[in-house]
Amino acid sequence: MTISDDERWIAAARTRYARSASWERDAEAVFQALKAQCEARTTTEPPLPGCPACAERPPMLEFPRYELLTESPLLYCGQCYGFWAAGDSLARGVADPGSIHAALESLQAPRRCRACFGRLTDNDSCRECGWAAPALNCPQCSGEMARVCEAGIRLDHCAACDGTWFDTGEIAAVYKLVPGEGLAMSTVEETAPHEEGPAWLLAASILARVFLPFV
Repeated sequence: MTISDDERWIAAARTRYARSASWERDAEAVFQALKAQCEARTTTEPPLPGCPACAERPPMLEFPRYELLTESPLLYCGQCYGFWAAGDSLARGVADPGSIHAALESLQAPRRCRACFGRLTDNDSCRECGWAAPALNCPQCSGEMARVCEAGIRLDHCAACDGTWFDTGEIAAVYKLVPGEGLAMSTVEETAPHEEGPAWLLAASILARVFLPFV
C-alpha cells in the first residue's frame, strides 16, 4: 500500500497544527501565570498612607521625581498640598532641578483656630477663644507626632517612623525653594524698558508731538 501525495500533505498539516496548538497553549499558560503574579503583587502592596491634616484622610500621592532616586518616596496630599517625608526621601533634595509643581508653589498660610478661625500662638493655642490644636497622628503608625522646630518653622515629627509632616508651604520655606519663572514673565522683563519716567514728562512729550508740527 502506497501513500499518496495528498495523504502526506494532510499528515504534515496535522503535525504543524499540533505543534502550533501546543505552542499557543503554552503561551496562554505563561500569560495567565504572569497575570496572576501581577495581581498578587498589587493586592499585597500596602496602600499609601492618608493625609494626617485633612479631615477626610485622603490617600497621599507619590511626588514625581526622575533624577532624585531614593529608597523611600516623597509623598504629598493632593488636597492640602502638605508633604510627608520619611526615611531618606529628602536625602538628595526635594525636587528635580527646574521642576514646577503646584504643591511646591503653594504659600505657607497662617495657622488658624478651628473653632473661631483666630490665629494660633507658638504653643498651638488660640489667642481669642483658648482652643488648643491637637497633635497630629503619624500617617504610618498612627502614633502622636511631636512638634519640632526647623529653620524657624514648627513641624510634626514621628520618631518611631523617622518621618516629618510639612503643612502647606512649609517644605518650600524650610528648603528655601524659589518658584521657577515662566517664559512669558521672563520675556516681559527682558523686553520692558528700564524706566518710563514720571507721568507729567510723558504727557508733555505727547502734547509736543501733537502741536509742534502746526506751530
